[in-house]
Amino acid sequence: MALLNAGYGCSLVLAILLCACGADAERPAAVPSPRAGGDVVGKRLESAWIERWIGTPLPLAGPGTAKATLVRWWTDSCPYCEASLPAIEKLRLDYADRGLATLAVYHPKPRRFESDQAIRDAAHERDYHGPLAADLDWTALDRIWLDTARRSATSASFLLDAKGVIRYVHPGPEFHPSDDPEHAQCARDHADLIRAIEALLAD
Repeated sequence: MALLNAGYGCSLVLAILLCACGADAERPAAVPSPRAGGDVVGKRLESAWIERWIGTPLPLAGPGTAKATLVRWWTDSCPYCEASLPAIEKLRLDYADRGLATLAVYHPKPRRFESDQAIRDAAHERDYHGPLAADLDWTALDRIWLDTARRSATSASFLLDAKGVIRYVHPGPEFHPSDDPEHAQCARDHADLIRAIEALLAD
């Protein structure tokens, strides 16, 4: 009887190990670690923090939301934003069918009022045609980014899951594909962002 019990125990352990191996094999790719700003990963970005939604609001969490949302703070006086917004537009188009949404949040420098139309025109001039919002007094940017640590750029991007939780951060200022050695970091950041998007959409 002892031998039979021992055999049963071995079989059970083997079955558990096989199940665990199967689970590892099917586990989606991990979200890469950001090169900076990892302290905000795991925090929630609340839609109520955004001062003004331009057009139809895009909820950042809740039922019926996208599987992932890429949120970028930008302004019309930023050359890094001018280079990055077209890359965001391409990601928006390439991954829309798989559940990615984008939101470009305008924050003026200096802080001032801008009309919805002026913000929309500035985004379109930079080849971005997705959802827009305004953070004119930087309330949301301060709360989630600038007041939490010393930062090198305001033009940060946050990749959220369907619950509005930050899963990946691009600390700024610029990302896009490039073969130019002077933009090697931009290209690496763009590739890492794609890896993060792919990992969230695979969940």
